[in-house]
Amino acid sequence: MSFSSFPPGNLGDNSLDEFGEEIRRRFDPLYSPMHRDVPESKLVIYTPSKKVSQLQVKHPRTGSIELDIPTVVVSIDGACRGNGTPSARGAWGVYFGPQSPHNANGLLDPSFPQTSNRAEIEALLQALNIIQRDVSKDMSLIEIRIKSDSLYLVRSMSEWIEGWIENHGRNDEGRPVKHYAALKGIHERLDEMEYGDDGGLDFKFWHVPRERNREADELANQAFDS
Repeated sequence: MSFSSFPPGNLGDNSLDEFGEEIRRRFDPLYSPMHRDVPESKLVIYTPSKKVSQLQVKHPRTGSIELDIPTVVVSIDGACRGNGTPSARGAWGVYFGPQSPHNANGLLDPSFPQTSNRAEIEALLQALNIIQRDVSKDMSLIEIRIKSDSLYLVRSMSEWIEGWIENHGRNDEGRPVKHYAALKGIHERLDEMEYGDDGGLDFKFWHVPRERNREADELANQAFDS
């Protein structure tokens, strides 16, 4: 499949909201002129020398598929066994690519709610830890694309969080947002990693179907057996 079969989007690589406005922290290759014509099988490749997965782009003049040099694609996922029961246990997985030393997984801290949503949030937090501690040492890698099959998490971090903060942790219906403290902390950390004294990174969230996030899911489930 080629993304060229979809209608052209805006000049950036962000998705659009219901009003046609760009969503600042949302990535969708369908809306990126440089990425939408790259076949899905070639859109993300692993770069052994960088130890991370990266996007590829189609050169506007030659039509050749080339590496999108500043990008990093990290896949995250959470899993929960016995979800909704007293014996539930959550786990998280972070995937940078095949055999990448940055890949990681683990069980959710017992003090946290043992749910799939909280496990997804933990996967994001752990990914940021790895990026800040290790990946960001390579100063050529500045465009971070976080791939997740959780539409709730993607929309939380790219569309809803600023409104929740303005509403002091409540959604549009006036109800308390679950895991608000954790989500707010991640939002503030993203701002610091983008705009702080040691910032310079650019974060966008990329929603994909579950079948395109299997590696992170496998890592999360492996944590139960380790």
